[in-house]
Amino acid sequence: MKNKATILILAFAFIVFSFSLPTIGTVAYAETEVYLGGIPIGIGLAERGLIVTGTVDVITDEGAICPARGSEILIGDVIMQVNGEDILGVSDFAQKIQMSEGEVSLTVKRGEREMLITLTPVTDILTGLKKLGLTLKNGINGIGTLTFVLPEEQKFGALGHGIVDGDTGKIFNTDSGSIYSCKITGYKRPESGKAGELTGTFTDREHPIGSITRCNSYGVYGIAGERMIEGLSKIKIASRNEVKTGEASIYSTISGEAPKAYKIEIVKTANQKKAA
Repeated sequence: MKNKATILILAFAFIVFSFSLPTIGTVAYAETEVYLGGIPIGIGLAERGLIVTGTVDVITDEGAICPARGSEILIGDVIMQVNGEDILGVSDFAQKIQMSEGEVSLTVKRGEREMLITLTPVTDILTGLKKLGLTLKNGINGIGTLTFVLPEEQKFGALGHGIVDGDTGKIFNTDSGSIYSCKITGYKRPESGKAGELTGTFTDREHPIGSITRCNSYGVYGIAGERMIEGLSKIKIASRNEVKTGEASIYSTISGEAPKAYKIEIVKTANQKKAA
């Protein structure tokens, strides 16, 4: 099954001679080589559960009520279960709410944290359906660029920046997801104050080539499958102190599936100790 998707690319290139790994840096620094990335990857986040995008009033015979508003649920949370049962989609969630009697227990994930939140549905007088006053959507899909893979444990890093959910306006944090093969079909050049953009197509949504274990402000991290590293070359890495201004090369893919080297010039360097 093919799936078109887009992610804004703030820093999609890989600098050949140096990079910083704030999340798994201690592991990477012990190694002298990594697999060079630059290939496009399809990113699937929150593939289980539903993302909370907002709240809305329900018109009842007692007036406008929103059971979810003022509760512990926040925009960007992922609802995983209703009364202990997994959610298969938006329609399945609605059906489980209709079948409930009294309060419903929601299993909610916020980043790596999981919690139980109890709400009482109200009946919409216009439709006769029970509702919680939540607006929900399925997971986030997009296109990004692989940065590196560590040879020993096949841990990878990609993007180098957070993924902003277009519906919530927040950087999405999660500890699960999948990586898929993809093909770049187009791009938009970056402008001053505006990130560039890659567009592409998932070429095989049925068979992931890697698993995501963390998505945060620094990028996407996880475990690469054998198909992800096929054809990748190893390069030596350097410390951040060795980065200097001057000519360099970056690897990225702006068409098709194969990365190319592009000449650039580094005009300024700066150390980063925390997420921007």
